[in-house]
Amino acid sequence: MELEILRKIGLTEGEIKVYSALVELGKAPIFKVMKKSRVSSSKVYLILDKLIQKGFVSFGIENGVKNFEVTNPNSILDYVNKKKEELNKFNNDFENLIPQITANKGSFEQESAQVYIGVKGISAAFENLLKEMRKGEEYYFFSIAPDEITNESMKLFLTNWHTKRISRDVKVKGVVHPSLKSQFIKEILHKNYEVRNYEMTVPTGVIIGKNRIIIPMWGEENMCYEIVSKRVAEKYRDFFEKVWKVAK
Repeated sequence: MELEILRKIGLTEGEIKVYSALVELGKAPIFKVMKKSRVSSSKVYLILDKLIQKGFVSFGIENGVKNFEVTNPNSILDYVNKKKEELNKFNNDFENLIPQITANKGSFEQESAQVYIGVKGISAAFENLLKEMRKGEEYYFFSIAPDEITNESMKLFLTNWHTKRISRDVKVKGVVHPSLKSQFIKEILHKNYEVRNYEMTVPTGVIIGKNRIIIPMWGEENMCYEIVSKRVAEKYRDFFEKVWKVAK
């Protein structure tokens, strides 16, 4: 019998196995439930107890033997309706907490790191950076290493990316290797940019947003790393500004 729907209301794998076994067995003692459900004796008692508490299973004693059986299936609907009521109450209670949480939001930050594979994945990471920028704001970047400029998928991606950036009126400021300056300006950056030259080799381009760092890797398998951290982004921006001051 297909009872996977029970998983949607929060039953565990063991609870589903035991309940399914009782549906097929009807009234049965514990050893038959264990055999049918293939749940160990150390767990089956706990599972049955939980199902009894939920109202899904009942038991009776006949000739000194405890037998278990499922209750009226409508009890499951009653259980679901009760959960709905609890969730509605939680929803109402939590809505009252939202202003307090929002007021204290500045006291904590959520930090994460993510790896994106393929051009579509890189595009998603770049879009995350763009979403946190307002019109007229700017982000920073260190250019890619000179030997990476030959990657055609990278050039096409960046050309399309900067077209999107410009359409959203977001500016960009970059420290560019001297050998790449004219090529970057002509083929990729287009407008709403400011660049300076600096004889510094970076293993790969680094993009610095308001709250995230993006490190793309172009090659046989295109990928990028995204670090979401306001404090890390601030340190990268501070480093960029120091290099910017000495760049030409």
